[in-house]
Amino acid sequence: MSQYLELTDTDFVPIGVKLTIPLITRASAIIDGRCRREIGVKSYTERIPLTDQQRGHLSYYPVLEVKEVKGRPKQGLLGNFFGPPGFEIITDTSTIDIDKDIGTVWCGFSPFGSAYAELEVMYTSGWETIPDKVKVVCGLIIGQLAGNPNTNVKSKKDFDYSIEYFGNSMITPEIADLLSEFEHRSFR
Repeated sequence: MSQYLELTDTDFVPIGVKLTIPLITRASAIIDGRCRREIGVKSYTERIPLTDQQRGHLSYYPVLEVKEVKGRPKQGLLGNFFGPPGFEIITDTSTIDIDKDIGTVWCGFSPFGSAYAELEVMYTSGWETIPDKVKVVCGLIIGQLAGNPNTNVKSKKDFDYSIEYFGNSMITPEIADLLSEFEHRSFR
């Protein structure tokens, strides 16, 4: 479970709000839900199809480290007579180029000269130190959570027990703008 603030990070929360682990955990979960990923470092194994130009794209970036790459050639030594070939470990990493900032992949040909149809990449992605923007967002959400324990209620009438609700999101336009660069965007 993600926790983007420590109990000592009082600079990121509004004055008068006491940081607690449950508040930090709830706010961090809201951030993960908005971004559709964890901001911290996490390992992924992903199969990516390649274009005819031997290009593809990893889903999560920035890429910190590529641990292993397997490729499935479009054709085996005997063509596809016995079915499509399986995945093979690519030991010559000089044939693979990965732009770690945006996750773009370019791959050369297999040792037998065949183009690859898809790659299976094991890699780590994320930010080793949590960016200040994410900490600010976590503090803003904690301020909302601490100010109103039931954040979805707009108004209550005790006499006839009617309750009017806000929308289903705590993400304000300001928060959405701060998190925009950390959101998961699929390129497929």
